[in-house]
Amino acid sequence: MTAGLSLVALAIAAATATVLLMIREMHLRALDTRVSNAVLGIPDRSAPSGDIVGWLSSLGARYRRFYAEENIEELRTILQSAGFNHHRTLSIWIGVKVFSMFAFPMVAFLLAQLLGSDTSNVVTLTLVGVVLGIMGPRLIMRVLKRRFDAAIRIGMPDAIDLLVVCSEAGMGLESALQRVATEINQTNRPMAGVLTDLLDDLRILPNRLDAFEKLGSRSEGLRRFGTMISQSLQYGTPLGQALRSIAADLRRERITKLEERAHKLGAKLTVPMVLFLLPAMFVILGGGPLLNLLKVLR
Repeated sequence: MTAGLSLVALAIAAATATVLLMIREMHLRALDTRVSNAVLGIPDRSAPSGDIVGWLSSLGARYRRFYAEENIEELRTILQSAGFNHHRTLSIWIGVKVFSMFAFPMVAFLLAQLLGSDTSNVVTLTLVGVVLGIMGPRLIMRVLKRRFDAAIRIGMPDAIDLLVVCSEAGMGLESALQRVATEINQTNRPMAGVLTDLLDDLRILPNRLDAFEKLGSRSEGLRRFGTMISQSLQYGTPLGQALRSIAADLRRERITKLEERAHKLGAKLTVPMVLFLLPAMFVILGGGPLLNLLKVLR
């Protein structure tokens, strides 16, 4: 009982510290915004969504120093592989992780108190909140990464075909990338964003190979695309031929994966058949004879 009361007291102290931390960060954020607006002569009119994003960014910037450099690089890689610009979203993502790590246990503790649970249930719900606060952002980022990879896998062959058409029409690589990004923006926004980022890197970075290497760190299909284009530019091979070959390889790979999923469908249907179809068949086939047998025995 004493250990349970100690854990409850510790949870209350953590919740109080979290509330004070949130109030302090909101106050500092509002003060920084007022000072900036006063210096620049901008009226103090800000949207609530912008305030929330700015507060999360400020929170992430303050607690970024607690992360090691290799952890920061890992977060950058994760954000890039999910389709985000790490220069803009790194501080926001750190702020989201810090906020969820403190907010989820506090919400779970308050919910357990409102439900009138005993000490063991309060401690259990608080620990569940801690786990959700730590693992929740990672699961969300994993889902976003899968969606981004699926969009890239679907849109890559079409984008390469458009690049082939533009290159055969006499357009350069940068102008072709800009045109394809404009045309594909309505149908596949992640692919258009990737091409736009590649175009910006080609214009800014001194070496084009660095731009394609940066592109390849975001997805497997993009890695093959960047390697093929960089080798074509390095050795002087025709760009259209290289683009055609990689587009054919990507389509063949997608068809192979679809066939693999179709072959696995029979094995995956075994469990639903055993759980749902076979009992119904047994009831239908054996129900009538069983009822007649019971009637005869009576």
